[in-house]
Amino acid sequence: MTKQIQWFIWSILCAAALTVPSAAAARALGKQDLARIQCAQAKMQIMAEFFNVNTPKQDYTLPNVCGAAAGKTVKMPEWFEAELDRMEKNKVVYVPDQGTYSEVDLWRQAFSNVYLYLQRAADSLDPNKPVVMEQLTRGFVGNRINLMATLDRLNKDLLRGQQLLIMKDSMDGRARSMLATFELINSEFFSTIESLSSPISQRENKYRQSVMAVVVLSNHLFSQFLGTSIPMNPPDPKIYRTTTADRAIHLFMLLLGASLTGLAVYLLLENKRDDILKMVAEYKQKSEVWAEDFNRQFVTIDIKYIVFGTVGLFAVMGLIFGLMIGGFTGVFIFLLVVFLGGVVSIRMPMAVLDALKKSRGKRVNKQLMDALILLSNSLRSGMDIVQGFELVSRDMLPPISDEFGLVLKNYQLGTPFEKALDGLSDRVESRMLSYIIKAIIIQRQVGGNLTVIFARLVENIREESKLEEKLQAMTAQQKIQSIVVSIMPFVMMFVMFIFNPTQMISFYTSPVGMFVFLFCIIWIGIGMKVLKKMGEVRV
Repeated sequence: MTKQIQWFIWSILCAAALTVPSAAAARALGKQDLARIQCAQAKMQIMAEFFNVNTPKQDYTLPNVCGAAAGKTVKMPEWFEAELDRMEKNKVVYVPDQGTYSEVDLWRQAFSNVYLYLQRAADSLDPNKPVVMEQLTRGFVGNRINLMATLDRLNKDLLRGQQLLIMKDSMDGRARSMLATFELINSEFFSTIESLSSPISQRENKYRQSVMAVVVLSNHLFSQFLGTSIPMNPPDPKIYRTTTADRAIHLFMLLLGASLTGLAVYLLLENKRDDILKMVAEYKQKSEVWAEDFNRQFVTIDIKYIVFGTVGLFAVMGLIFGLMIGGFTGVFIFLLVVFLGGVVSIRMPMAVLDALKKSRGKRVNKQLMDALILLSNSLRSGMDIVQGFELVSRDMLPPISDEFGLVLKNYQLGTPFEKALDGLSDRVESRMLSYIIKAIIIQRQVGGNLTVIFARLVENIREESKLEEKLQAMTAQQKIQSIVVSIMPFVMMFVMFIFNPTQMISFYTSPVGMFVFLFCIIWIGIGMKVLKKMGEVRV
């Protein structure tokens, strides 16, 4: 035997070995599987005939391959005769070069696609028919494309004049469940196509599973059509109607629960009565101190307005969030926000007072250089320090004129001048002002030239102001970053609200959304504080 003949034989054997796995994948089903396929195929054929208005009405018999159901007579349901006429008159789709399709035509196409799929799967088992994998794959792809197009048309709601046409409500409600089954069959069509391109070791099992899944779903589709329809009308409202006794018991249990809850709260407060009274007394003392501190800042305000105003603001916010969420969760959110408002309101007077002190101290610092120059000129002209304070309180604008005038009033009422200056240092948060007050007190105790001291302080203030302006320019980037970092999340949330308001509202009104929102606010505040501290430089 020549080498050419040997190579020819080896090439034939290799080609045969390569084609065996592909054919085996298509012939992976057994005889029992073939019988089940043929039974499901016969049922789909009967369904297609039911939806064919040109076929005369007749009874059908299930073939022997259906096992226990073999020989069973299948009749067209009585309810379907009138429904068939209505669906035939219902023209829903116009296709160029093909004409107008009615609703009956679309359903018949759907059953025919499943029938053709099962026919192709059954032919792949015939040992007398050659199996070409490419042709088999193209056939299954065509079945899936046709079924997808048909289902897409059946799932569309059409507006005809003032009447809304919903094909999913056909056949006394059966159409919805049948369309859901068709969607599952469509998914298994794709699984069949995918199985033919799977690795050889997995191809046989995947092909069998997808084909048999279509068989099971086809039998279920047949049962859905012949079975009892889903009720389209809602149940009788009398079913949900409660009696007077039910309402009385419900009211009694509600009152009992509320009473027990109130009793538990009362007992808890009664056990902590002494501690609560002590805390209230201490807070009243603090309120008096805070009221006096506000008067020192030339602000007359009642502390209870700040406290109850804060609680009221939080209560309104909690009420809005609670109504948006609704239910027991909404009540819990409302109580939680009110409790948080109570905690914040206790610290709010001190926070407002500190903000007023800082704001007033900055305004005094801006006027301090002019006040020093005026004091220095008055001392040079022969006046004493008290007369210099009178000149500042008379010629300059608030707030420094008010502060210097209050020092003079306390001095005129008998308070030592040094003590009155200490009061000014306590009222105003200004480092340079405290230096000036200390210089004046030391000069009055041990002597010295205040004019020279004031001149040096003026130079220090000028240099410090220049340095502060330079630092502000250098730290401007950090400040802008903190502002951008704090604003951008809310800007993005606002943009998302514009593009998808329904989903955003449903998320942020849910308990998870509320928690995420509060969590983000807390961490944004921490980030702003960290960036602010990084940009602060003490001069």
